[in-house]
Amino acid sequence: MNFLAPAAAVLLDYFREPQANLRLLLTRFLRDYSASDKNALTRTVYGVVRKDISLEHVIGLFLKQKGQKPPLPTYVLLKIAVFLLLYSDSYPEYAVVNEAVNAAAKKEKPFVNAVLRQLLRRKREVRERIECGDDPGLTYAIAPLLLDALGRLGAAGSADLEYLDREPAFHLRFHPGRMTMERARRVLEAEGIPCRELPTLGCFETLAAGRVLEKPGRLDDFYIQNTGSQAVAFVAAARAVHEVCDVASAPGGKSLTLACLRPELKIRASDISAPRLRLLEQNVRRLRLENLSSFQADILRYPPGGEAADLVILDAPCTSSGTLRKNPDLKNKITPETVRANAGLQKLMLASLAARFPGARLLYAVCSFLAEEGEEVVEKAAVAHGRRPEPLAPLLQKYGFRIRQGEFGVYLLPSDLNNDLFYISLLEPK
Repeated sequence: MNFLAPAAAVLLDYFREPQANLRLLLTRFLRDYSASDKNALTRTVYGVVRKDISLEHVIGLFLKQKGQKPPLPTYVLLKIAVFLLLYSDSYPEYAVVNEAVNAAAKKEKPFVNAVLRQLLRRKREVRERIECGDDPGLTYAIAPLLLDALGRLGAAGSADLEYLDREPAFHLRFHPGRMTMERARRVLEAEGIPCRELPTLGCFETLAAGRVLEKPGRLDDFYIQNTGSQAVAFVAAARAVHEVCDVASAPGGKSLTLACLRPELKIRASDISAPRLRLLEQNVRRLRLENLSSFQADILRYPPGGEAADLVILDAPCTSSGTLRKNPDLKNKITPETVRANAGLQKLMLASLAARFPGARLLYAVCSFLAEEGEEVVEKAAVAHGRRPEPLAPLLQKYGFRIRQGEFGVYLLPSDLNNDLFYISLLEPK
């Protein structure tokens, strides 16, 4: 269990600054981490954050002074140990307790030992309390704000909450004009990448995305894109005519997929972030896409050009609540203030584009299931100014997505396609 101390180091940094990006923290740490147990370290760090609400509840059961948390380094060690004892069968109980006690500060060792020994004595009772209780927020470690939003969509049942509580799957696309599904399958098999074929979507699903990224030379014809994000590209491919502007495009998954599916289209992809735009440009070169050009631009001050666009894509910055599986830190981080700030910016962006491109369809999307970032934005920034929503459910259901119909758009709910949750609205010009 050599990963326990480094996992504690990463989580200590995270809990000291809870608004920090967990993925970036871990990536920076792993860059200089040479040990062979990177996978165990990664799974433990993400697992603790994914189950943080439940872990805090369990530790609280054994505190003598209720509500008085131990020092943060000790608290982090306890969270790791409780996670491994309750949610992992990979390590003997005695080893978990011994490692946690050994890693604790000298004066904290008796306390850590006492808490974990008490947990072991009541382990079955505690697990039943979490797993079989009447509080889904505790069972699935999800904050009330998100639970309420899922309930309004009819997606707060045990199956949907379990879906959002598990580790993510990743999806691999390729250029269908240069490679068949059969050829793509043989390439992945030759590189030892386990995957599941999704023929309706023309892509593959894998749990080994890290191994794909470690083989850039041999797998240059592939790129990673969640099936929820692909759904936006499928809508664009079905509705675009000649020219498309993707105005918040980086790192570019939707533009890449659209360019592959509709090589005759002219696609102009922009983003305000130069570093993120460079990622898009690298992908364009790697996939040898000739119909996709990119440039830096601010949506709120969009430059001349693109007047001929018949479709404009806005995948707006959002809380990313729909990506809980790969960003478990969001399960207890999204606040009403964050939602309001995002919604305000989204309304400005969508209204600006509606005025800038009066004759184009607007395709609005967010990887969020919060109505404040979906239906309410579309209603106030577009529908109120004469835009009309087009029906999308038949198209997306054809691909196998599970849909919840809203008044102005659709929500992608948990499905067998392992998609992130999205809100998508297609708006006709006046």
